[in-house]
Amino acid sequence: MDKNEQFEYALKKTEVIRPARQSLYTFSSTRINYTIVTELADKILVEVRSGKATVEKPAIMAPSYLEGNFLEGFDSEQAEYIEMMMKKFGLRALRYKYGNETKDVKLISGRLQNVIDRVRGEIDASGDSLAAIIRGVPGMWGVSLMKYVVELIAVSFPGNVNELEERGWFKK
Repeated sequence: MDKNEQFEYALKKTEVIRPARQSLYTFSSTRINYTIVTELADKILVEVRSGKATVEKPAIMAPSYLEGNFLEGFDSEQAEYIEMMMKKFGLRALRYKYGNETKDVKLISGRLQNVIDRVRGEIDASGDSLAAIIRGVPGMWGVSLMKYVVELIAVSFPGNVNELEERGWFKK
């Protein structure tokens, strides 16, 4: 499979199991706690990657901004896939800068659904409204994470724009 096929496969197979229960903030950065679960090829082990994705407060931008450096905490291969995603979905009008801090990567023996249920229980018990569980694809965690972040931005975008318009930052 070439990179474009891998990328499209990862987009298609990524599944948000539990989304954050609130939108991105408009006037400050939002830190999303995430857990990406990936069933490995042998179906005996599940990779559980947890961390924090940061979406900086949105800023009004020109289209040329996307050509600059806007990713932190992703290795070069994952950054390349993420740039492909940004071109595919093309965020315009507001600039969101992204960061990632991987806290932990574990290999757990067991069934994928059992691992998902355990992680969901832990998150629900914590009451974290900005936590998400994502089912990913082996070796493509960055695409899975950013697909989720892009979806969260799409949900948050209208409210962010409305808040900025209310404060006179956009001209109607």
